[in-house]
Amino acid sequence: MRGHHVGNLVEIQRDSRRWLVVRTKARQERIAVRHIAGRGMTPYCPMYLRPRWHLRAPRGPVPLFTGYVFVSCDPVVELIAVRYCPGVLQPVSFNGVVAIVDQELIDALRRREGGRGFVVPDEVARGIQAGSTVRVMAGPLEGLNGVFTGYLRGRERATVLMEFLRDRHEVEVDATVLAVARA
Repeated sequence: MRGHHVGNLVEIQRDSRRWLVVRTKARQERIAVRHIAGRGMTPYCPMYLRPRWHLRAPRGPVPLFTGYVFVSCDPVVELIAVRYCPGVLQPVSFNGVVAIVDQELIDALRRREGGRGFVVPDEVARGIQAGSTVRVMAGPLEGLNGVFTGYLRGRERATVLMEFLRDRHEVEVDATVLAVARA
């Protein structure tokens, strides 16, 4: 991240649009994006498809950087407008220098979205590899680990090898409640 000084703010030439990093209020990224766009600036809140960790967890994409959005604007002219948008806490700054990210980072995030409007984690995009240790995140087997053996019926269901009563059993579970167990 880069920034430039002008007094206590930023030294950027007029009419130069930059991507600022903006801190939002808790779970108000969408509100901030709507109001920033309404003021003629370009907001960007990268989203990703998080595997569900319980049955009531959100199904849709969630913010990739919880509590932050990027805003393309002219900081010299529009910084105050950004600061006072509903849902915004403040632009991120370090020692009085507003945090700015390069266009290349924004482009890389958008490429990862692949036109879907959200980033898909590798394990969702490629699927879980057979032999991977997985954890059941919801349902009657919630919290148990097993070895992923494969998908069934168009990836909606999966089989997992689990150990019960000193014996191994292959069980069928909803594939959306599986997460690769991290060591």
